[in-house]
Amino acid sequence: MTVEKQLLYLLSKKVEMEGKELINIFEEMNYTPQSIRNILSKFKGMSYITSLERGIYKITPSGLDAYNLYSKKDNFYTKHWNGKWYLVFLEIPETLRRKRDAFRKGLLELGFGMLYKSVYVYPWDVINKVINLIDSLEIEDYITIISSNEFLLNGIDPEGRSGPNTARSLWNLEEINTNYKNIQIWLEDEYKTKFNSLITDKNRNPLQVFTNFLTLKEIRDDLIIADPMLPAEFLPGNWLGTTVLFSIDKLIQTLVTLIPENSYYSSFVTDFEVRKGG
Repeated sequence: MTVEKQLLYLLSKKVEMEGKELINIFEEMNYTPQSIRNILSKFKGMSYITSLERGIYKITPSGLDAYNLYSKKDNFYTKHWNGKWYLVFLEIPETLRRKRDAFRKGLLELGFGMLYKSVYVYPWDVINKVINLIDSLEIEDYITIISSNEFLLNGIDPEGRSGPNTARSLWNLEEINTNYKNIQIWLEDEYKTKFNSLITDKNRNPLQVFTNFLTLKEIRDDLIIADPMLPAEFLPGNWLGTTVLFSIDKLIQTLVTLIPENSYYSSFVTDFEVRKGG
C-alpha cells in the first residue's frame, strides 16, 4: 500500500481531517510535509477529496470508491472453498488499451490467475468486485463471466500433480512464498525488537503506536494483494502465507489494544476493535 492508499484510508475513517493532522501522522513515518501536500492537491484534482475550508479535507464518494478498489481483497485463508471456479473472458479492442491494461491489473490484484491470454480464473467469489471494476472502466460490452464446479479438460491441477495448468505456475507461488519468507525474516530479525520496546514503554506516544499499526497494515495489505490465497490443496507444503499473515494480525491486534479509546487515533482502528479481547 502506497502513501496514497494510506491517506485515503485515514480520510475514510473521519468525517473530515485537517491537513496538519495528516502531515503529523506521515512525518512520523518519514514522509515530508510537501509530499503529503502534493498528494492532497492531486486528490482534489481527481475529485477524491474536497476542501470546503482551507486546510480541511473530506473524502468524496469517488474517493471512497477508489479506496475500496485499492483494498479489494479479503483474507480467504479463513474461508471454506465450495469447489467452484470463476472465469473471466475479455476481448477489449486495442483502441481501449489503457482500460484493458487497467482491467487486467485489477484482476491480478483481486487474485485471478491468467489461464490464457484473455482468460482469467479464480476459486473465490469476488465477482461483485469484478463488476465494480468493469463498471468503473465502462467496458461491460467486452467481458464475459462464468462460474463452474467442473473443468472437462485441463483443469487447475492441485499441488503434487502434473499438467498444463498447475496452480504453482499460474499464480507464481514460489515468488510469493519467497516474499513471505523475507517478511518473516524481517519480523524476527528487525521488527520484533522495536515492537517489544514499544509495548513495554509505559510512556509510549500513541502516535508512535498508531504509525506502527499503519506500517504493519500496509505490509499486510500488500501481501494480501499479491497472494491469491488459494485453497489448501493448491498450495505447496512449505507455504508460509497463513503463518506470516497470522503473525502480522497478532501484532496489529496488540497495537490496537495499546491505543486508548479516548485517543484521536482510536477511530482509525475500529475495524480491528472486535479483536481487542484477543
